[in-house]
Amino acid sequence: MLYRLLPPLFCLLMLSWTPSLVHGQQIPVYQWPDRLTLCGEGVPLERQDVWEMADQAFVSSVYNQPRLILWIKRAHRYFPYLEKRLRERKLPDDLKYVVVVESALKTYATSSAKAVGPWQFIDGTGKKYGLRNDRWIDERYNFERATEAALSYLSDLHKEFNNWPLAIAAYNCGENRMARDLKTQGVSNFYDADLPLETEGYIFSILAAKSILANPAAYGYSIPAATRYPPLEYDEIDLSLRRETPITAIARACDATYKIIREMNPEIRQNALPQGHFKLRIPKGKAPGFNARLEKELCR
Repeated sequence: MLYRLLPPLFCLLMLSWTPSLVHGQQIPVYQWPDRLTLCGEGVPLERQDVWEMADQAFVSSVYNQPRLILWIKRAHRYFPYLEKRLRERKLPDDLKYVVVVESALKTYATSSAKAVGPWQFIDGTGKKYGLRNDRWIDERYNFERATEAALSYLSDLHKEFNNWPLAIAAYNCGENRMARDLKTQGVSNFYDADLPLETEGYIFSILAAKSILANPAAYGYSIPAATRYPPLEYDEIDLSLRRETPITAIARACDATYKIIREMNPEIRQNALPQGHFKLRIPKGKAPGFNARLEKELCR
Protein backbone atom coordinates (compact mmCIF):
# COMPACT_ATOMS: atom_id res chain seq x y z
CA MET A 1 0.00 0.00 0.00
CA LEU A 2 2.95 2.32 0.45
CA TYR A 3 3.16 3.05 -3.28
CA ARG A 4 -0.32 4.59 -3.13
CA LEU A 5 0.92 7.13 -0.61
CA LEU A 6 3.97 8.23 -2.60
CA PRO A 7 2.31 10.81 -4.92
CA PRO A 8 0.54 12.75 -2.13
CA LEU A 9 3.62 12.55 0.09
CA PHE A 10 5.71 13.90 -2.76
CA CYS A 11 3.28 16.79 -3.28
CA LEU A 12 3.41 17.66 0.42
CA LEU A 13 7.18 17.80 0.26
CA MET A 14 7.10 20.04 -2.78
CA LEU A 15 4.58 22.43 -1.24
CA SER A 16 6.49 22.79 2.02
CA TRP A 17 8.22 26.12 2.65
CA THR A 18 10.94 24.43 4.74
CA PRO A 19 13.76 22.35 3.28
CA SER A 20 12.89 18.66 3.00
CA LEU A 21 14.86 15.52 2.30
CA VAL A 22 14.12 12.99 -0.42
CA HIS A 23 16.55 10.08 -0.67
CA GLY A 24 18.94 12.07 1.50
CA GLN A 25 18.95 15.12 -0.80
CA GLN A 26 17.61 18.50 0.21
CA ILE A 27 14.88 19.97 -1.98
CA PRO A 28 15.68 23.61 -2.76
CA VAL A 29 12.99 26.03 -1.64
CA TYR A 30 12.15 28.77 -4.12
CA GLN A 31 9.88 31.74 -3.58
CA TRP A 32 8.11 34.27 -5.75
CA PRO A 33 9.68 37.66 -6.32
CA ASP A 34 8.41 40.26 -3.85
CA ARG A 35 6.48 41.98 -6.62
CA LEU A 36 4.73 40.60 -9.67
CA THR A 37 3.36 42.40 -12.70
CA LEU A 38 1.59 41.23 -15.83
CA CYS A 39 1.86 43.55 -18.82
CA GLY A 40 2.76 46.40 -16.45
CA GLU A 41 -0.20 45.83 -14.12
CA GLY A 42 0.52 44.85 -10.52
CA VAL A 43 -0.63 41.52 -9.09
CA PRO A 44 -2.27 41.92 -5.63
CA LEU A 45 -0.20 39.30 -3.85
CA GLU A 46 -1.23 40.82 -0.52
CA ARG A 47 -4.57 39.06 -1.01
CA GLN A 48 -4.41 35.54 0.41
CA ASP A 49 -6.56 34.04 -2.36
CA VAL A 50 -4.38 35.58 -5.04
CA TRP A 51 -1.16 34.56 -3.30
CA GLU A 52 -2.31 30.96 -2.97
CA MET A 53 -3.31 30.69 -6.63
CA ALA A 54 0.01 32.21 -7.64
CA ASP A 55 1.93 29.97 -5.27
CA GLN A 56 0.29 26.79 -6.56
CA ALA A 57 1.07 27.71 -10.17
CA PHE A 58 4.64 28.58 -9.24
CA VAL A 59 5.27 25.34 -7.32
CA SER A 60 3.70 23.26 -10.10
CA SER A 61 6.01 24.89 -12.62
CA VAL A 62 9.33 25.41 -10.85
CA TYR A 63 9.63 21.78 -9.72
CA ASN A 64 8.58 20.30 -13.07
CA GLN A 65 12.12 19.94 -14.32
CA PRO A 66 11.60 18.21 -17.70
CA ARG A 67 8.91 20.69 -18.76
CA LEU A 68 10.91 23.73 -17.65
CA ILE A 69 14.09 22.58 -19.34
CA LEU A 70 12.16 22.18 -22.60
CA TRP A 71 10.54 25.62 -22.12
CA ILE A 72 14.00 27.17 -21.85
CA LYS A 73 15.35 25.28 -24.84
CA ARG A 74 12.39 26.13 -27.09
CA ALA A 75 12.19 29.75 -25.92
CA HIS A 76 15.71 30.22 -27.27
CA ARG A 77 14.34 29.35 -30.72
CA TYR A 78 11.07 31.28 -30.73
CA PHE A 79 11.39 34.23 -28.33
CA PRO A 80 13.68 36.39 -30.53
CA TYR A 81 11.10 36.50 -33.33
CA LEU A 82 8.21 36.95 -30.92
CA GLU A 83 9.92 39.73 -28.96
CA LYS A 84 10.68 41.54 -32.22
CA ARG A 85 7.06 41.38 -33.35
CA LEU A 86 5.79 42.53 -29.97
CA ARG A 87 8.09 45.57 -30.12
CA GLU A 88 7.06 46.34 -33.68
CA ARG A 89 3.38 46.12 -32.77
CA LYS A 90 3.92 48.08 -29.54
CA LEU A 91 2.48 45.29 -27.42
CA PRO A 92 3.64 44.18 -23.96
CA ASP A 93 6.60 41.82 -23.92
CA ASP A 94 4.81 39.65 -21.34
CA LEU A 95 2.48 38.35 -24.06
CA LYS A 96 5.25 36.00 -25.16
CA TYR A 97 4.51 33.86 -22.10
CA VAL A 98 0.97 33.19 -23.32
CA VAL A 99 2.26 30.87 -26.04
CA VAL A 100 4.43 29.04 -23.51
CA VAL A 101 1.39 28.15 -21.41
CA GLU A 102 -0.80 27.48 -24.45
CA SER A 103 1.43 24.89 -26.07
CA ALA A 104 4.87 24.73 -24.37
CA LEU A 105 6.03 26.17 -27.72
CA LYS A 106 5.24 22.89 -29.50
CA THR A 107 4.35 23.21 -33.17
CA TYR A 108 1.97 20.26 -33.30
CA ALA A 109 0.18 20.84 -30.00
CA THR A 110 -3.50 19.85 -29.99
CA SER A 111 -6.31 19.97 -27.44
CA SER A 112 -9.56 18.14 -26.77
CA ALA A 113 -11.39 21.30 -27.89
CA LYS A 114 -9.81 20.85 -31.37
CA ALA A 115 -7.49 23.80 -30.88
CA VAL A 116 -4.16 23.26 -32.61
CA GLY A 117 -0.76 24.79 -33.12
CA PRO A 118 1.49 26.85 -30.85
CA TRP A 119 -1.22 29.44 -30.13
CA GLN A 120 -4.00 26.84 -29.88
CA PHE A 121 -6.50 28.35 -32.31
CA ILE A 122 -9.83 26.69 -32.90
CA ASP A 123 -10.92 26.72 -36.52
CA GLY A 124 -13.44 29.56 -36.32
CA THR A 125 -11.20 32.01 -34.46
CA GLY A 126 -8.26 31.15 -36.66
CA LYS A 127 -10.22 31.92 -39.82
CA LYS A 128 -11.57 35.11 -38.28
CA TYR A 129 -7.98 36.30 -37.91
CA GLY A 130 -6.87 35.29 -41.38
CA LEU A 131 -5.48 31.80 -40.88
CA ARG A 132 -6.15 29.52 -43.80
CA ASN A 133 -7.50 26.08 -42.88
CA ASP A 134 -8.69 23.79 -45.62
CA ARG A 135 -7.91 20.42 -47.13
CA TRP A 136 -4.44 21.55 -48.19
CA ILE A 137 -3.18 24.08 -45.65
CA ASP A 138 -3.70 24.69 -41.93
CA GLU A 139 -1.85 27.87 -41.01
CA ARG A 140 -2.59 27.41 -37.31
CA TYR A 141 0.55 25.24 -37.28
CA ASN A 142 2.74 27.96 -38.81
CA PHE A 143 4.42 29.79 -35.91
CA GLU A 144 4.85 33.16 -37.62
CA ARG A 145 1.38 33.34 -39.16
CA ALA A 146 -0.33 32.04 -36.04
CA THR A 147 1.63 34.57 -33.99
CA GLU A 148 0.34 37.43 -36.13
CA ALA A 149 -3.20 36.18 -35.71
CA ALA A 150 -2.78 35.72 -31.94
CA LEU A 151 -1.36 39.20 -31.46
CA SER A 152 -4.23 40.69 -33.43
CA TYR A 153 -6.73 38.72 -31.36
CA LEU A 154 -5.09 39.77 -28.08
CA SER A 155 -5.05 43.40 -29.25
CA ASP A 156 -8.77 43.23 -29.98
CA LEU A 157 -9.44 41.66 -26.59
CA HIS A 158 -7.52 44.44 -24.88
CA LYS A 159 -9.57 47.05 -26.74
CA GLU A 160 -12.74 45.32 -25.56
CA PHE A 161 -11.80 44.87 -21.89
CA ASN A 162 -9.26 47.70 -21.50
CA ASN A 163 -7.20 45.50 -19.20
CA TRP A 164 -4.46 43.02 -20.04
CA PRO A 165 -5.16 40.32 -17.43
CA LEU A 166 -8.82 40.27 -18.55
CA ALA A 167 -7.79 40.24 -22.21
CA ILE A 168 -5.40 37.34 -21.68
CA ALA A 169 -7.98 35.43 -19.63
CA ALA A 170 -10.53 36.00 -22.40
CA TYR A 171 -8.06 34.44 -24.85
CA ASN A 172 -8.50 31.29 -22.78
CA CYS A 173 -12.24 31.24 -22.08
CA GLY A 174 -13.55 33.41 -24.94
CA GLU A 175 -14.65 37.01 -25.02
CA ASN A 176 -18.34 36.20 -24.83
CA ARG A 177 -17.93 34.14 -21.66
CA MET A 178 -15.74 36.83 -20.14
CA ALA A 179 -18.15 39.68 -20.92
CA ARG A 180 -21.09 37.68 -19.60
CA ASP A 181 -19.37 36.76 -16.32
CA LEU A 182 -18.16 40.30 -15.66
CA LYS A 183 -21.63 41.68 -16.25
CA THR A 184 -23.35 39.04 -14.11
CA GLN A 185 -20.93 39.51 -11.23
CA GLY A 186 -20.69 43.30 -11.48
CA VAL A 187 -16.87 43.35 -11.49
CA SER A 188 -14.25 44.75 -13.84
CA ASN A 189 -11.05 43.26 -12.43
CA PHE A 190 -9.64 39.82 -13.19
CA TYR A 191 -8.71 39.12 -9.56
CA ASP A 192 -12.29 39.85 -8.42
CA ALA A 193 -13.97 37.74 -11.09
CA ASP A 194 -15.23 34.21 -10.52
CA LEU A 195 -14.15 32.53 -13.75
CA PRO A 196 -13.74 28.93 -14.90
CA LEU A 197 -11.00 27.29 -12.83
CA GLU A 198 -8.93 26.67 -15.96
CA THR A 199 -9.06 30.37 -16.81
CA GLU A 200 -8.17 31.50 -13.30
CA GLY A 201 -5.22 29.12 -13.24
CA TYR A 202 -4.22 30.20 -16.75
CA ILE A 203 -3.20 33.70 -15.67
CA PHE A 204 -1.18 32.41 -12.75
CA SER A 205 0.54 29.83 -14.96
CA ILE A 206 1.58 32.69 -17.24
CA LEU A 207 2.91 34.60 -14.24
CA ALA A 208 4.87 31.53 -13.16
CA ALA A 209 6.32 31.10 -16.65
CA LYS A 210 7.33 34.76 -16.70
CA SER A 211 8.99 34.65 -13.29
CA ILE A 212 10.98 31.51 -14.05
CA LEU A 213 11.91 32.08 -17.70
CA ALA A 214 12.97 35.67 -17.03
CA ASN A 215 15.68 34.37 -14.69
CA PRO A 216 15.91 30.56 -14.81
CA ALA A 217 19.29 30.45 -13.07
CA ALA A 218 17.69 31.91 -9.95
CA TYR A 219 15.61 28.74 -9.73
CA GLY A 220 18.40 26.29 -10.37
CA TYR A 221 18.07 26.03 -14.16
CA SER A 222 21.35 26.76 -15.91
CA ILE A 223 20.95 25.46 -19.44
CA PRO A 224 24.09 25.96 -21.57
CA ALA A 225 23.47 27.98 -24.73
CA ALA A 226 24.94 25.18 -26.82
CA THR A 227 22.16 22.82 -25.70
CA ARG A 228 19.31 25.23 -26.39
CA TYR A 229 17.42 25.00 -29.68
CA PRO A 230 18.67 27.64 -32.15
CA PRO A 231 16.34 29.81 -34.24
CA LEU A 232 15.47 28.11 -37.50
CA GLU A 233 17.31 29.28 -40.60
CA TYR A 234 15.62 29.08 -43.98
CA ASP A 235 14.84 30.90 -47.21
CA GLU A 236 11.23 31.90 -47.80
CA ILE A 237 10.11 31.73 -51.40
CA ASP A 238 7.00 32.86 -53.28
CA LEU A 239 5.76 29.89 -55.21
CA SER A 240 3.16 30.09 -57.99
CA LEU A 241 2.01 26.64 -59.03
CA ARG A 242 0.13 26.04 -62.28
CA ARG A 243 -0.90 22.53 -61.28
CA GLU A 244 -0.90 20.17 -58.35
CA THR A 245 2.70 19.65 -57.31
CA PRO A 246 4.11 16.81 -55.19
CA ILE A 247 6.08 17.77 -52.08
CA THR A 248 8.75 15.32 -53.22
CA ALA A 249 9.36 17.45 -56.34
CA ILE A 250 9.69 20.58 -54.21
CA ALA A 251 12.12 18.74 -51.94
CA ARG A 252 14.30 17.53 -54.81
CA ALA A 253 14.41 21.06 -56.25
CA CYS A 254 16.16 22.29 -53.12
CA ASP A 255 18.26 19.20 -52.37
CA ALA A 256 16.12 18.32 -49.36
CA THR A 257 13.92 15.46 -48.28
CA TYR A 258 10.15 15.25 -48.10
CA LYS A 259 10.43 15.23 -44.30
CA ILE A 260 12.52 18.42 -44.21
CA ILE A 261 9.98 20.33 -46.33
CA ARG A 262 7.06 19.10 -44.21
CA GLU A 263 8.86 19.99 -40.97
CA MET A 264 9.80 23.44 -42.26
CA ASN A 265 6.22 23.99 -43.42
CA PRO A 266 4.01 22.29 -40.82
CA GLU A 267 0.91 23.94 -42.26
CA ILE A 268 1.02 21.59 -45.28
CA ARG A 269 -1.59 18.86 -44.82
CA GLN A 270 -1.20 16.70 -47.94
CA ASN A 271 1.53 15.05 -50.00
CA ALA A 272 1.14 17.76 -52.63
CA LEU A 273 0.18 21.41 -53.05
CA PRO A 274 -2.65 22.47 -55.39
CA GLN A 275 -2.56 25.09 -58.08
CA GLY A 276 -2.13 28.52 -56.54
CA HIS A 277 0.22 30.88 -54.74
CA PHE A 278 2.17 29.87 -51.64
CA LYS A 279 4.92 31.13 -49.37
CA LEU A 280 7.21 28.24 -48.50
CA ARG A 281 10.28 27.75 -46.38
CA ILE A 282 13.15 25.86 -47.94
CA PRO A 283 16.68 25.20 -46.67
CA LYS A 284 18.78 28.32 -46.37
CA GLY A 285 20.75 29.17 -49.52
CA LYS A 286 18.45 27.20 -51.85
CA ALA A 287 16.23 30.05 -53.04
CA PRO A 288 18.43 31.16 -55.98
CA GLY A 289 17.42 29.16 -59.03
CA PHE A 290 14.73 27.23 -57.18
CA ASN A 291 11.93 27.87 -59.70
CA ALA A 292 14.07 26.64 -62.59
CA ARG A 293 15.03 23.51 -60.69
CA LEU A 294 11.42 22.84 -59.76
CA GLU A 295 10.30 23.20 -63.37
CA LYS A 296 12.96 20.70 -64.39
CA GLU A 297 11.76 18.27 -61.75
CA LEU A 298 8.17 18.59 -62.96
CA CYS A 299 9.19 17.93 -66.56
CA ARG A 300 10.80 14.60 -65.74
